Amino acid sequence: MELRHIRYFLAVVDTGSTVRAAQQVHVAQPSLSRQLRALEASLRVSLFERGGSRLSLSAAGHRFLPVARDLVARADSAASLVRSLADGVPPRLTIAAPSATVADVIAPYVVSTGRSGPLVDVVEARGEGPYAALADGVDLAVSASPPPAGTDTLTVGHPPLWVYAPPGHPWHTRRERYVDLAELVAEPLLLPTVDHDTRNILDRAIAAAGCRNPTMLSQSSSPLLAQALGVAGHGVAVVSEDPRYGVEPLLIRGPDGEPLTMTLTAAWKPSHYTADLLASFAKGLATYCANAYPF
Repeated sequence: MELRHIRYFLAVVDTGSTVRAAQQVHVAQPSLSRQLRALEASLRVSLFERGGSRLSLSAAGHRFLPVARDLVARADSAASLVRSLADGVPPRLTIAAPSATVADVIAPYVVSTGRSGPLVDVVEARGEGPYAALADGVDLAVSASPPPAGTDTLTVGHPPLWVYAPPGHPWHTRRERYVDLAELVAEPLLLPTVDHDTRNILDRAIAAAGCRNPTMLSQSSSPLLAQALGVAGHGVAVVSEDPRYGVEPLLIRGPDGEPLTMTLTAAWKPSHYTADLLASFAKGLATYCANAYPF
């Protein structure tokens, strides 16, 4: 099975005929038809239902189509990577992660790598969304949710959950920068919505500790806005975002005496054409987190 034969197959699928496909890939139509049959012979299946002037995919062809597109996409990406390396251009990665991870971990790490690091683009997603994006062509996913089976993974770090109390609150004068979970739930809280990992971690900790449910002033789809509302004096905010407004955050001490944290995991497909680069990037994120959050 040759890559050019797969490209011919896709051209026929996209154009609907061997004549138009031959024009698109710049080969003679009889030659394209012969090479399509060679592909079918190597796979031992018929990829098309032949009848009339237009070809239609067989059942096997429908099953093979996403595999063919993936193979061609990987080959093109690998060729692009090699050309970039040969030209001295850093490789480009697309990473899916929650907004807080992008702002507090990925972006600062990219700054630390300088021009020698890869070019990075991001897709912001919550919960299991980053891992789901791997199926859509994202190179690397980072999330606090459990990674899917069949992926290579690396623990990136354990960023904490932060408490932001309004100015004038008694916690501002506290020498020890911790708040016990039982103390926290006695306060009116500003929280992220339930689709955020921070909220899920807090809810599980409250249930495990047997604490009463807190009073919620508001739930926000933007944790950064929840932090801002807390700093503005509307209540006590619990988010995972690092401080933005000059207020010193506090850690949450759980029943075991340890701060509440989330576990960020990086995941990527083991068959990725640049899996070594992804593993190296994930290790860099882990080193950054170890220095930024030494808890």
